[in-house]
Amino acid sequence: MPRRPTDVLKIFAYVAAALACGALLAPWLYQAGKNLAEAKPASGPLKFLASAAGRADFPTFFNRGTLLSALVLIFPLTRWLRAGQTGVRYRDTPWSLRRPDESVVLDQGQPLRRNPRGWRQLGMGFLLGAGLLLLGGWGMEQAGFFVWKDAAFSTQGVPNKFVGRVELLKAFKTVLPGAMIVALIEETLFRGVLLGIFLRALKAVPAIVLLSLLFAFVHFLKPPDGVKIVNPGAAGAGFELLGMILSQYAEPLSLISRFTLLAMVGGTLAYARYRTASLWLPLGIHFGWIVGVGLFKAATWPVVGLPESAHWWVGASLLEGVLPLGIVAITGVIVHFVTLSPRRASQA
Repeated sequence: MPRRPTDVLKIFAYVAAALACGALLAPWLYQAGKNLAEAKPASGPLKFLASAAGRADFPTFFNRGTLLSALVLIFPLTRWLRAGQTGVRYRDTPWSLRRPDESVVLDQGQPLRRNPRGWRQLGMGFLLGAGLLLLGGWGMEQAGFFVWKDAAFSTQGVPNKFVGRVELLKAFKTVLPGAMIVALIEETLFRGVLLGIFLRALKAVPAIVLLSLLFAFVHFLKPPDGVKIVNPGAAGAGFELLGMILSQYAEPLSLISRFTLLAMVGGTLAYARYRTASLWLPLGIHFGWIVGVGLFKAATWPVVGLPESAHWWVGASLLEGVLPLGIVAITGVIVHFVTLSPRRASQA
């Protein structure tokens, strides 16, 4: 089947549409969530949902609105991508989640294959992602970039002005459900669907690079710290927040330290999918990273008062800086050596 570079342009149009729809939905979701929280359901899923909505701020509703829009728009996207292709069965398209083993061909987008080692790769990916990240975080704490919440001083003698308790078990229980849901949705969407389309349209290296940049762009859409929307229920509140988010691309430190790291994260996950022709390994790594970031955030504070140059090495979390970037790069190298080549993965 010939390559279809225009499919990549359609993906970028899809992302723009998801952002616009997310901005439109955000005020409505905010009002519905806060009304549900005020209603205080007695039990069941509604009680859990009401509790989460009561704690959430407006940027959280914007994020959920964008994610919901992306999921809904994936259906018209698939029809758009199939436009002009006559006589093509759904399972023979690159956005199909699984095809028969004998039909898996790299030149046709490397669709996902059955993986008899799936659960093993899921566990290995989780240990690799969470283990390396937490080990690196411990090293950054020892270097004085972070301080344990229950410690009076950092390792470099900087006083901890916000001494508190470290409750890792509670943090793990809090982080776990969201980490599972986010990792599953994002891996299905980015590595399961979109990478297949990109590999159909482009060769492997530009496909992985371009999707990684798209992944970084989407995840870079995080509101600046301390952002306030005066009237979050207003119809234009979502677009007001979107403008604040996009303004961060004018900040060199944030763009280089965070955007580059996110691109590396997307590249490592895409490479894991490409090397195994399945989602198990990238799903495990992604799940491990989210859990690792959540646990480390629950146990430490970033040390305040460090020189500006230190922020290039490590930012306010494990998602910023050169040192976290190195951890992700090492993870990618390990993925290379513990997986089959793409050709062997498709023929296994």
